[in-house]
Amino acid sequence: MNWDWPENKPETYTPHMIDLQFDLVGTTIPTDNAQMLADALQSLLPWLNENSGTGIQHLKGAETNSGDASLNINRRTKLFVRVPKTRVADMQKLVGQRLDLAGHALHIGSFKTREFSPFSNIYAHFVDTGSATEEQFVQDVMRELDGHFQLRCGFICGMPQTLQSASGPLHGYSLMLHDVPPHKSLQLQDEGLGRNRLLGCGIFIPHKSIAPVVQANF
Repeated sequence: MNWDWPENKPETYTPHMIDLQFDLVGTTIPTDNAQMLADALQSLLPWLNENSGTGIQHLKGAETNSGDASLNINRRTKLFVRVPKTRVADMQKLVGQRLDLAGHALHIGSFKTREFSPFSNIYAHFVDTGSATEEQFVQDVMRELDGHFQLRCGFICGMPQTLQSASGPLHGYSLMLHDVPPHKSLQLQDEGLGRNRLLGCGIFIPHKSIAPVVQANF
């Protein structure tokens, strides 16, 4: 007889959130667009700030030759929003909408959903814990991982960054977590880490390898 002992069962986690990928049509965006984007989307969907896990990933683009604070975008540029699974139908309201980011027009197209993947390496472009120095930031990360997530894993901090918000500049770092168990990877992607998820902070995505990050830190 084969006994299925409880201690031999792998731990599981069922995410409550899901990623939505929207097509975008536009030409340029402001370089520092996080607060503008959050404000524009919340004006259309006021409930976005009801769940602390709801997040809006940073819009990325290429530097222009005009010398102003703007970035070029193309058809590969997407809008990623992380929302509760119960809100997916409500996100249909964004399709066909026009956003104005300080004079830069963006038209939102159709979207598709993307479930989280339990990668052992996950990466957040910008994490805001409320601390400006790297030493304080590392202590904050260790405290949250060990306390809330009950997780001890390897992590690598990137260079210091500044993000403009309605309340003033936010100071943070990129963060790579590695050797994360599958169920904790899903939980971290589901909940995020630190503050200001609607400004793109603390949103983890799967990362295939830590090698490029390790090399960049030497």
